[in-house]
Amino acid sequence: MNKKIRRLLWHLQRTGLPMKTNCPCCGQEIQQQKNIKAHQPHEEQAFEKFRTNYKGKKRGLDTEFSNFKKHKDWRTVLPKLHDMNIKWGCETKYIPHLATFINQRRWEMIEDVKPTVNPYGEQHDWRTE
Repeated sequence: MNKKIRRLLWHLQRTGLPMKTNCPCCGQEIQQQKNIKAHQPHEEQAFEKFRTNYKGKKRGLDTEFSNFKKHKDWRTVLPKLHDMNIKWGCETKYIPHLATFINQRRWEMIEDVKPTVNPYGEQHDWRTE
């Protein structure tokens, strides 16, 4: 395969934009377009709710949402992020930036655990005496 053709196909795969060019070998016109499903407005609103509840530093909505959409499973992760209640347990200066949270897929590392009041029962409560 010719270097120009490989470069053209690589560009088409990366951008998804239609490009009309002629094949350097046979002169035939090449046009391809990648089918990219656009996001819905309610998905952007759900991400905005998560973004406003996030305690760390943030950039703009469009920047963060486009960064989030780079993951293949972003549509399945979005409802989980919206329902996730993150307790960091540290000062806000130690909370990672939202871009770091997204790029390192930190939502997979955080467990959404509900705290129990007294896991051992009342017979082990030494404070009542």
